[in-house]
Formats: sequence, structure tokens, C-alpha cells
Amino acid sequence: MVNTTNQIRQAEKEAAVLLNYARHLSEAAESNDEVFKLTVLDENLKLWVGIETSLKNAKNLLPEEIKKNLISLSKYVERLTLSKGIRMTKGDYENLININMQISEGLLESVKNSLAKEEAFSLLKCAVDLSNAKENKDAKDLVAALDNNMNLWVYIKTMVNDKNTQMPHETKSNLIKLADYISSKTIEIGKNVHKVNDKALDSLIMTNLQISEGLLANQKMAVKSTK
Repeated sequence: MVNTTNQIRQAEKEAAVLLNYARHLSEAAESNDEVFKLTVLDENLKLWVGIETSLKNAKNLLPEEIKKNLISLSKYVERLTLSKGIRMTKGDYENLININMQISEGLLESVKNSLAKEEAFSLLKCAVDLSNAKENKDAKDLVAALDNNMNLWVYIKTMVNDKNTQMPHETKSNLIKLADYISSKTIEIGKNVHKVNDKALDSLIMTNLQISEGLLANQKMAVKSTK
């Protein structure tokens, strides 16, 4: 979960930097100060060289298709900047500005979709672990599965409560209520793991399965809408 939070923060940081550089490029396009123009173009070039280096890092988890497209854009920015420099037209500046703005939005969207998929599989795994512990009547495995599931839902509630989380108020409210429900049911089941209330445990499993299915369905719709 720490890695997931870091992904979000890193994407937000990179998106903010891209938007900031887009603003600088817009100012440079209207400026007659050649030193200012060169400084802005050099900063934007270094930003894209850094992005390209990051994309080539083995630890980068973006899909290969997205990596290739971003590297192509980086090469375009490099060629345009190095070949024209301060001789750039307003159209050239607009191209660089649009690239920064679109990639900024795309970074956040890509991470959001990846996280939705990751969270869906985490919910699904917890549901499977709970189900297996129930079927095997293994108290030790059940305690571990309940603990993992509780931690997952605490994380989900924390993310939902974050003021920077972009989702409808009703969805936030429903997820918070579900997290509180999971917590109360987990405590109820945990009081006697040797004599489990099957209905309560089945309720936890079904909640995870339904939310997991919903996340994956939304992620698929988001992917289709971009095609």
C-alpha cells in the first residue's frame, strides 16, 4: 500500500511540474526576452530528458505502449527544441504546451486506472483468502485473512478521506460506510474464530467481490472511452 501511495504522489508531482512548465512556455511564447525564452526551453528540455530516463528504468510500471508513446513525444520535444531554439514560432510553443498539458492529464488518468486494477485484485485476493480459511476451517489462516482484509479497507477509507481524492461525494460516502461495516463485522467474527458466523463472513467476502467487480468494470469503461 505504501508503494501505491507513492505512485499517486509521484504522478501528482510530475503532473504539477508539467503544467507549471506549460505555463512557463506560454509566457515565453509572448516574451521578447531571448534569455528568458532559452531558459524556459532548456528547463522544459531537461524535464523531458528526465521523463525519458525514468521511462527506461526497469522499475517503471507503466504499460509498454504508454512508455513507447511518451518516449516518442520526448524525442519530438528534444528535436524541436534543439533544432529551432529561440527561432520557434508560436505554433511550436503551442505544440510543446499542449504536449505538457495532455501528458499531465494522461499521467494522472493512467495511474488512476492502474490503481483501480491493483485495488480490485487486492480485494479479490482478500476475498479468496477469507473463503479458503472458511472452507478449511483454519482459525490461524482466518485471523491472517481478516487482518489483511481489515488493513486493506483501512487503507481504502484513508484514501477516500483524502481531500485530493477525485470521486463523487456519494461514492466516497458509500465506501466509508462499507469500510466501517467491514470493521464492525471483522471485530464480530474475530471474537470467536473457532465458531464463525458464516453469514457475517460471507458478507465480507461478497462485499469485496462486488467492489472489486465494480472497480474493474469502471476501469474497462475508462479504457474504452480513450479509444
